[in-house]
Amino acid sequence: MEELGIDDIPCVTPPELEAVMATFNPLGDPITPVEVAERLSENLYKQLSDGSDDTVWGAISRAVIYMGTVLRRLSVPYNFNDSVVRECVLIHTIYELHIALGHEEAGKEYRIKARDIIRAAWGDFPEADTAPEKGTAAAVAKPLPRKGFKDAWR
Repeated sequence: MEELGIDDIPCVTPPELEAVMATFNPLGDPITPVEVAERLSENLYKQLSDGSDDTVWGAISRAVIYMGTVLRRLSVPYNFNDSVVRECVLIHTIYELHIALGHEEAGKEYRIKARDIIRAAWGDFPEADTAPEKGTAAAVAKPLPRKGFKDAWR
């Protein structure tokens, strides 16, 4: 940091996200429960958070991990200051809160929204039920027609 001339800039990561950040090291300002609360009505936030910021920190941690894997698979830099990345992590945090309470349908809408944003921004979304592409594994040869069957192959 000294060689960059930025050693006097304070940098603090909330303890709740310390383990998650060590895994993915996203750049930028971390998402907080206050930011999540601003996205929801007061009553919905109280219900989803169960009245505890710890519940929201857990959902943020899960969303950070999930989005980290998606972005890594797409070779996209993980930067919270990128508005698209931040939006996706926020949306996925709300998804995690809904799922934790068993609101599968409401949560599904948020997951679809995040997936649509990812596809619009980066052109792809790695689905869990499809393996990553590794190139062509085999070629299929079209058989030659037999005598007397040449019209059947056209």
